[in-house]
Parts: sequence; structure tokens; C-alpha cells
Amino acid sequence: MRDKQSAMKAEDRVEEETVANKVILELCFIVVVGLIVVAAFISALSYDLVSARTPLFIMVPLLILIGGHIIRVKTASQNIDVPSILSLVARGENQNFNIVAGFVGWMVLLLALITVAGHYVGIATLMFILLRINSKEKMLLSLAITTGVTLMIFILFEYGFDIELYRGAIYKMWAGDTDF
Repeated sequence: MRDKQSAMKAEDRVEEETVANKVILELCFIVVVGLIVVAAFISALSYDLVSARTPLFIMVPLLILIGGHIIRVKTASQNIDVPSILSLVARGENQNFNIVAGFVGWMVLLLALITVAGHYVGIATLMFILLRINSKEKMLLSLAITTGVTLMIFILFEYGFDIELYRGAIYKMWAGDTDF
């Protein structure tokens, strides 16, 4: 009987920790998204009025929603020891946060690759890295999937939708364009 009670208490503690980790992760995520939206909002203030209307009409309600969500999450996390969980995050000991941080890192890498080399090169490079290095697939399979998917994306956008995706800063420099 005593073992069942201690096992149930241990399960309850694990579940409480999981919920606390998710709440802290959600709070961190929404704060980062909020900061990005605030930066975009400040940038949109420098646009001409015609160009700034759409971003401002989208971002003002979005900032209100983000503020409301932060308040809701903070209210829900009143019983959670936020500083101790954040110290675990800072030391890299929070598994949920490590997974999300790794994903965000891959997305930042993709953004950097697209900015420098363009959509097709960026997508292909990240896909190859994820297949070959992260998933440890065979070289031939990694190359085949990367080439096939990139080719399908190229055909779909260039010929199917008639949309030219961003070619990257390197391409624009080689083309003589100084605005990239």
C-alpha cells in the first residue's frame, strides 16, 4: 500500500514537472515571438504610410493577443518555481527546452542559408545536413532525396506557380545588384 502511494506521488511530481516545463517553454516562446513582432512593428513605422498599413493593422492586434497570452500564461504559472526552471534551462538540463532550442537553431540556420545562398541552395543544404549528419542516412539516399525534393520544389514554384523564389545575396552580387 505504501509503495503504491509513493509511486503515485512520484508520478504526480513527474507530471507537475512536465506541466511546469511546458508552461515555462510556452512563456519563453511567446516572449521571443513578441520581441520579434515588436521589432517588426518598429521597423514598419519607418515605411511609407501606404506600405505600412498592412503590417501595422496586422501587428497591433497581434501584439494585443501576445500581451494577453503572456498574462494568461503568467497567471497559470503562479504555483510554478519559474527561476529554478529557468536555471535548468540555462544549464541545458531541461530536455523539452533543448529539443525546441535545437529546432529553432535549425530554422535560424535555414534562414541564414536562404539569405546568403537563396531558397533552393538553402533548402537543399539543410535537408542534406539533416539527412546525412543528423539522421545518419546513407550518402546516396541523402543525395537522392535532397536532389529530388529540391527539384520538385523548383518545378512547382518556377513553372507551376510562376513564382521566382529568392536567389540569395551571392546570386544578387554576381548579377551586379547592390540591393539585397
